[in-house]
Amino acid sequence: MVRDRVFWVDWFHLTPHINLTLHPVNSSFNPFSPVYQESLGIIGSVPAGLLIVTLLVLLLYLLTRCCDNRPRKPGSITCLKVTLVLFAILTLGALGVSVWGNEEVHEGVTRTIHSLDTINSMVHSLSNKTHFFGKTIRSEVQPQLNIFKEIIQSTQIENETVGMYLHESLHFMQGNISEVLLINVKDIDAMVSGAEIGGLVRVGKRCELGRWVSTLGLTGLLMMVVLVVIIGVARHSRCTLITFSVLGLLAMILCWGLTSLYLVASVGLADWCMEPNPFLEEQLRGVGSRKVAGYYLHCDPRTHPSPFTKYLTHAQKAGDLVIESLANVTRIVDVYYERKKIHPRLDLLNANVIQSQRSLGGVADLLKCQTLHHHYNTALSATCHQTMSGVVYLLLSAAGSALLFTILVWFTSHTWIYLNHNDGLRPPGAPRHKNLGNFSPRAEPRVCEERDQFLPGRGSRGGTLTSLSGPGYSRPRHSHTPPQTPPFPGTL
Repeated sequence: MVRDRVFWVDWFHLTPHINLTLHPVNSSFNPFSPVYQESLGIIGSVPAGLLIVTLLVLLLYLLTRCCDNRPRKPGSITCLKVTLVLFAILTLGALGVSVWGNEEVHEGVTRTIHSLDTINSMVHSLSNKTHFFGKTIRSEVQPQLNIFKEIIQSTQIENETVGMYLHESLHFMQGNISEVLLINVKDIDAMVSGAEIGGLVRVGKRCELGRWVSTLGLTGLLMMVVLVVIIGVARHSRCTLITFSVLGLLAMILCWGLTSLYLVASVGLADWCMEPNPFLEEQLRGVGSRKVAGYYLHCDPRTHPSPFTKYLTHAQKAGDLVIESLANVTRIVDVYYERKKIHPRLDLLNANVIQSQRSLGGVADLLKCQTLHHHYNTALSATCHQTMSGVVYLLLSAAGSALLFTILVWFTSHTWIYLNHNDGLRPPGAPRHKNLGNFSPRAEPRVCEERDQFLPGRGSRGGTLTSLSGPGYSRPRHSHTPPQTPPFPGTL
């Protein structure tokens, strides 16, 4: 359990973890478990369900209002405009919270990556130390010991017992160097060489930079969408409000999606901060020993003793035996061999053995868990305090923005439906119908005229009366022109 953690960790860890059958499951962090993935998926589907319900309600509202053209009082439209501006300001404030949360996440992740980079540098330095130690033994100590052995064997002395002792001592030194000292150091190097996380650190830096920039860009884009509704209200533009209805609907879907993402991230991060060590021990087992991971993650000698103690003890004992045997050989050769012939090689061999022992001491200091465990706790503190707080702020911002965008789309759709298209184009204060006097376009007078069924209709080619040639009059389908009657006699 992480001691330095924000209170949000305990809150989100208490979120019910259930499966598809609504049975509770284990809340321990294990992202590779299908059961745990299923529980997080159910938690993340809650905002998605709210989005579906919101879209259905909005669709039903638009279906009931799209054909409603009843005029509204100017006071009600003004009230809608004021409401839109107020909710637009609140939406901008909710989006501003995401900027703060984004910075908190960025600072927390940056501190975590810095601590991991320091740990990687320590592991890399330890690997270099072990490599340098092996190189010193193979290229300096062993060749010098072989040369010194050849010099001893090439020089005959009268005391055969002393010669046999020197021969056995040199053979004993070679065995301790090659079979004990080098083998134990190689085992230590094999246990820590696979734990380098330089690639993970580089990928983490790039991903965090991309996340930080994309979150800022997305927040700025959503703020520009909110400005569209303010411009539409200021200009009394029906077209602008319709544009916001479309863009606001997309922004609402995006915010609900981000709410699902941040909710899953908050719950998962809270579960990990409650018990981070079991998951890390399981993952580090692939790159090293589980005992090594437990030793550095817990740093408690009573429960997790050092796995390097055995190898370091054998290597240090072998080095001490080599130095002791070399001191005995030095005392003997000073008596039975010429100093000028023996000591240059012997002094160089002694200096290389002492240097290798110092290198082994440096390796032992780097293998201690206190320094690495301190940087590990720093990374945990940054993740479970600052990063966790930032993710929660992003969650609150996304949820609040989603609700406010829903309200904005709702009120905007209610507003532009009752706005006349011509009203959106006229400047404020201008008359509704210019040069029409008291004429109302909705009250068109009905024309009622008496017509003879034998006279041609208006607009017919055979008509000669101007008054009957007006628009809107058509000749009956079965009408015909009667023939002219000849005059009666006596009338001319």
